[in-house]
Amino acid sequence: MEIHIQKCQKCNGRNLRNILVRDEEQKVFVQCRDCEALVARYILSSGGYFHAGKGFESFLRSIERDGGLTSARNIDELYNDAEASAVKEFNELESTLEEKYQGKLP
Repeated sequence: MEIHIQKCQKCNGRNLRNILVRDEEQKVFVQCRDCEALVARYILSSGGYFHAGKGFESFLRSIERDGGLTSARNIDELYNDAEASAVKEFNELESTLEEKYQGKLP
């Protein structure tokens, strides 16, 4: 696994914002708050968006935008799996970041 904490290529700042765009695809644009430069753009894969703390309705809107609402039977299971995997991956990421940056995140 490769891990990086993003910074602006123009000014080297780490004061960044995520801008979510939902059109044909779900995208995240990362913008530097200091110099307003575009830092990165990510296109999320189907089912790739999970917003921690926003709950089930936010998850449903994400699936609906992806065109993934084919059956209501396992939506609750999909939500619980997405929530559990996001928390698990983030917890694993925290320990990896701790190791890589020795407690001094940039």
